[in-house]
Amino acid sequence: AADGLRASGVERRDVTVVTKLHPKNHGATTARRLIDESARRFGGYVDVFLQHYLTCWDGLCGAGWKSKVEGDWRDSWRAMEAAYDEGKVKAIGVSNVGPREVDELVKFARIKPHIIQAWMDPFHSSAKLRETCERHNIRFMAYSTLGTQWSMQGRANPVLSSSKLREYGDPARVALSWALLRNAVVIPRSFSNERIAANARLYDGGVLSVGLDAAALEAIDALDGTLDGNDDVQAVFANDGDEAVRLFWKGPDGDVEVGSAAPGASVEISTYRGHEFAAKLERHDEAFATYRIGAARRQTFRVRDPETQDL
Repeated sequence: AADGLRASGVERRDVTVVTKLHPKNHGATTARRLIDESARRFGGYVDVFLQHYLTCWDGLCGAGWKSKVEGDWRDSWRAMEAAYDEGKVKAIGVSNVGPREVDELVKFARIKPHIIQAWMDPFHSSAKLRETCERHNIRFMAYSTLGTQWSMQGRANPVLSSSKLREYGDPARVALSWALLRNAVVIPRSFSNERIAANARLYDGGVLSVGLDAAALEAIDALDGTLDGNDDVQAVFANDGDEAVRLFWKGPDGDVEVGSAAPGASVEISTYRGHEFAAKLERHDEAFATYRIGAARRQTFRVRDPETQDL
């Protein structure tokens, strides 16, 4: 990307560079080294530097990550704050978190996050997370506003085919306009030069080319959550260990606690195929196992921290 920017002839000041820290690179030394490398590649600074996720799990960071990752998100945040102080990053934040994590981060931070990035489309609007950001005066940055996150889950894209959105115009342009009018920074991805140009023309002289009045905005807001319940599954998590475990849904906005189970007990959760869950001990923030929901209508997962199996 840095080479392409230099070759384009576009002035650096006319481009906003957003880059992320993978959670496998958490740690004071590792995070700082990567921030410095990014700043050097992009003319001495990056505009926005985000933590991609606060925590690791096997599916994201690979087996054995606990012995390989230098530190945790707190160490990385301190490195980001130092880089912000030095002008090597202009704004800092996190991606894929929930309201609880935002509250925790704000309480911990010396420099409050400037940006929270998460999935936002009309059928998954991240309303509670956006409310949390507004309460803390943090800017919300939306990704997958055109519905691509649904496709990544193996489901049909409901945004581009929405008859409700089509009532107000081209569904893509309507979805983007709705998100902008809901005060989100929107970063739509496209490989089409024509579509990129069309997205850029959403604002014409500072005015949105797709007009949505209050009634239209409320109608689009009402789409949120209407796809929940498809591919319903009852998932049972049975605690075979000797410590209480907490279960978290690994959502696009971060980990969301959904239940807990004492030793020998179970917790049953209504979910759907493709969802991922993580198990954590009461004394640890990091997940020791993750579980992906399959196609069966009822599934049971045996939960036990592998580090205690032989104890």
